[in-house]
Amino acid sequence: MYLPPKTDDQEWLGVLIAIPEPWVTELTAARRELGDPAADCVPAHLTLIPPTPVNVDEREDVFRHLQHVASHFGPFRLSLSGTGTFLPTSPVVFLDVTEGADACMSLADELRSGPLDHQARFPYHPHVTLAHGLPEESLHRARAGWADFEASWMVPGFRLDSVDPNGRYNTRALFDFAL
Repeated sequence: MYLPPKTDDQEWLGVLIAIPEPWVTELTAARRELGDPAADCVPAHLTLIPPTPVNVDEREDVFRHLQHVASHFGPFRLSLSGTGTFLPTSPVVFLDVTEGADACMSLADELRSGPLDHQARFPYHPHVTLAHGLPEESLHRARAGWADFEASWMVPGFRLDSVDPNGRYNTRALFDFAL
């Protein structure tokens, strides 16, 4: 997992859409089976803002910003179906978002401002990572083995996580959509 440089007075914060049960457990087990070392410290999720260095003294500004964004969005349906990959650019296999991608992109655009304004490493593409940085054989196995996967649910809001130096995600707050 890539963590951008930060200073001692900063923390890494990320914003995500949580994957509900039973899929989060199923996906965690799959990632573990594929050999993903982050399977047990990074729950399956859809990233809206990747881990971003934020000054610790700006944490309240981040909370206010997230509350403001959540107040302008309503719940939406998110559907995953099949797999895709970022190869050869990046060794990632993901579950494809087939419904709700536009809502995710709008939400990510709104979130990526104010205290969470940052230069993205890659153009935003909503997805749920299934395998990352694994040997090519594992990536191919993930892509073929999960090609028929489907899940769909209503997204009620998003979550703010902090990320420790070992890459472990820790929930800090939940933000429900208000519309």
